[in-house]
Amino acid sequence: MNAPASNAVAPPPLPPVDALRNLNDLRGALYDLHPRELDKALPALSTAIDQVVAEHQGMADELLCVYEQLGIVFEVTRKLSGVHNESQVISLFLESLRRSFAGRRVVLARPGRSGDWTVDDPAFSVTAWLSSRCQRACERRAVLVEPVETGHMPDGAAEIMIGAVRSGDKLVCALLITRPNTAPAFKASEMMLVDSLTTFCGDLIRSHHLVRELREMSIAMVRSLVSAVDQKDEYTCGHSLRVAHYATSLGRRLGLNELDLQMLQWSALLHDVGKIGIRDAVLKKEGKLTAEEFDHIKEHPVRSHKVVQQVPQLGAALDGILHHHERYDGSGYPAGLKGEEIPLQARIIQIADVFDALTSNRSYRKAYDWQRALAIMAEEAGKTIDPGMQVTFDGLIRESIRVNAGRDESGSHLGWDRLVEQANQANPTVDEGSKPTPGE
Repeated sequence: MNAPASNAVAPPPLPPVDALRNLNDLRGALYDLHPRELDKALPALSTAIDQVVAEHQGMADELLCVYEQLGIVFEVTRKLSGVHNESQVISLFLESLRRSFAGRRVVLARPGRSGDWTVDDPAFSVTAWLSSRCQRACERRAVLVEPVETGHMPDGAAEIMIGAVRSGDKLVCALLITRPNTAPAFKASEMMLVDSLTTFCGDLIRSHHLVRELREMSIAMVRSLVSAVDQKDEYTCGHSLRVAHYATSLGRRLGLNELDLQMLQWSALLHDVGKIGIRDAVLKKEGKLTAEEFDHIKEHPVRSHKVVQQVPQLGAALDGILHHHERYDGSGYPAGLKGEEIPLQARIIQIADVFDALTSNRSYRKAYDWQRALAIMAEEAGKTIDPGMQVTFDGLIRESIRVNAGRDESGSHLGWDRLVEQANQANPTVDEGSKPTPGE
């Protein structure tokens, strides 16, 4: 006798393994299985579970990589206020990478003119093999990972990762990361991290280059304006450029940071721009000034201040412009400030201003030689000029003359000639009577 036909509906087949893309699909497949089919489905389900777990592990790795990238970018961004040039940008990224790749060696490689490379780690031997890998990574504009051939890397490195840093179309450097035999192989997420960081690093360097180019263009325009003002008087032609050079040299010797040096440079370049409003008859007068004429010429710091005040970005340069004719003993103008009441920027410019006035020809006297000028300034220390700065400036000038002369300062004028030439020609961009009289 035949068994009665069953009215039971056959269980739905197990979905293909590659259709189980997430945990919800897996849970649905289990619920839909008929109990009689469960044993048969277990191997396939096990494979599906492994695939889902592996997929989620990969997503977790990617998420961790993104999180690490964001963390480094945040850290780098937070420190950008203290970064002012290309070298500091690269150092910041190297520091971040060395923390991220702890236990592995991270070094900087720079290209040479003839296709060779140099690295900042003495343990590396820069072989033709390494140079060719660096060049390949730069040409591909992608992160390169390759096994290390025996003898080409220190510490038994098994693998090397190379990421090129570019500023626009210019190749800046390459970052090399070596993996020892004891460390796991580089992962795709780590390659993504290096790719992101080298791109970010290159973009930052390009930004710094653009800022520097704009600054240099601005300074060139200001130099042209200042030269036009200086040429009102043949005796002061080039004065502001020389004062800016001496002032920034002194500021650097005093330890000013790059931002303060930049503002000092602007202030020194523009300290006499107000002379454009001083009458030529007064400015070029060869004889002694009358009281009215002297009061008129004393207006130029205030006039300069009013001109530069119209540029908000130069607000930090105004103190030096307004107060560079104050005197350490309080007898100067326009405010009669005394000692360290006089802003630091103004005291620095005053030193440079007095020195250039003494070593330049004037309508009423010939220029003093630099030895006599320094001697006069030593006499005026504590009266006209800051005594501490006078000592520092004296040493700076003597050292500069010795360096420029290439010999002992005695018996040769060559050192002084070169120093004046530098002061007249240099663009000091910081990625650089017989005694001083109130009218000078």
